[in-house]
Amino acid sequence: MAPTATAAPIQPVIGPAPVSVYQIPAVGLGVSGLVIPGPYAAGVHASTTPVRGETTFSVPFSPSTCATTARDVFVHVNYVNVTTGDRGTAVVKPCPNYLEPAPSHVTVHTGSGPVAFAVSVKGAHYKPNAGQPSTLGVGGFMAP
Repeated sequence: MAPTATAAPIQPVIGPAPVSVYQIPAVGLGVSGLVIPGPYAAGVHASTTPVRGETTFSVPFSPSTCATTARDVFVHVNYVNVTTGDRGTAVVKPCPNYLEPAPSHVTVHTGSGPVAFAVSVKGAHYKPNAGQPSTLGVGGFMAP
């Protein structure tokens, strides 16, 4: 008897994928070790997860920004899905060398549909003036 070949149906592979985010980033001031101030922008990155309605937020800073006092900040992303009403706050650290424990990526349930958000930059508990002064940022995206 000859062996028979069977093939499972091909299923799409669902994984993290970037989402287009339209925004005006939060802007702040970081001071280097030479006491030279410089601006930075806290731009939100969003990506999908395999679970519908979940979004992963991150706000990565460049290595040069992480070498200033701006490394000691938390970035708060306050979001609301304008269709479903799902809302909440994601708090991330933008620099991996940040001393306080906090995630650099946070996955939250935003629900599917249009999501609006506001971004604020706050200093650490031990260094409340880090990354200040700063302005708020705003934006939005379509969550799949």
